[in-house]
Amino acid sequence: MMAVMSENQRMKILQVITNLVFLMVLGCSALRLTNMTSPTVQDPRDDMQFYCEYDMGGEELYAVKWYKDDHEFFRYIPTGDPSSVEFQVMGVHVDSRKTHCDISSCRLFLNNLSRTFSSGAYRCEVSSEAPAFRLASETHNVTVAVLPKENPRIDGLRGSYVSGEYLNVTCTSGFGDPKPILLWYINHRPVQIKYIKELESIQEEGGIKLHRISLQLHFPLVRQMTEKKDISTIEVACFQTVEDINPAITASRVTKREILIASENITLKNQKLYGFLGNSVSELRGNFMLFSTFCVMYTMKFCCMN
Repeated sequence: MMAVMSENQRMKILQVITNLVFLMVLGCSALRLTNMTSPTVQDPRDDMQFYCEYDMGGEELYAVKWYKDDHEFFRYIPTGDPSSVEFQVMGVHVDSRKTHCDISSCRLFLNNLSRTFSSGAYRCEVSSEAPAFRLASETHNVTVAVLPKENPRIDGLRGSYVSGEYLNVTCTSGFGDPKPILLWYINHRPVQIKYIKELESIQEEGGIKLHRISLQLHFPLVRQMTEKKDISTIEVACFQTVEDINPAITASRVTKREILIASENITLKNQKLYGFLGNSVSELRGNFMLFSTFCVMYTMKFCCMN
């Protein structure tokens, strides 16, 4: 009885192993889309390139189809005559001279891109011949835009100021489409719009209008910013993003600068030193680093005398 039971168990185990091997072989031999590449953000002045690679798993390729937002715009059938067929979809223009597909991969080129109509979800779909009629597909989202290539530029910022003065500085973006967005921050806080004036310039390149933004900042350096210290450091920052572009797609660019602010008290305490240096208060404000150096020298001299 025990010997019969053992034989039955062996038969069951053998059957399970056979089934597993069959499933593994079946899975390995099935159609698979092994690789798809595409840009996340595409400059409309350049051609957009897609690549789709597939493993037929022993089956015959029936067709490779390309879709934008679920609308088919290109089809490759190796047995067809012609083998490649294009369908009209707004914003999609296939460069047939560069595009090449075969039984293992398909490389697709699009030109004459439009920021408005060429952005979207692009799908590569591969199908096998009868009797299996298997499908494999993958979808990538593409945003067509011209992103500024450089960080925003800050002009007119001095290294030091005296409390009561105004920051008169300008932040300028790189050229982009859609329009770049600039934001001023002082000590990690956004600056109110009443202190800011926006200017815009446009240049055309390859039929595309590129925008450059300048933000002029006229901001009072009030006493509270010095935190009751004679000399304080504050951070001035200009952030650059792009209008209508998901922040998850492209990180914002930022330019940061640190400046020194002297309280009015330190000016009053050192009026004798102003006279010794032979400069007016307004002149010394424009060169506070030199003024600070003389303050140190004056303090050291006083300490040595005592």
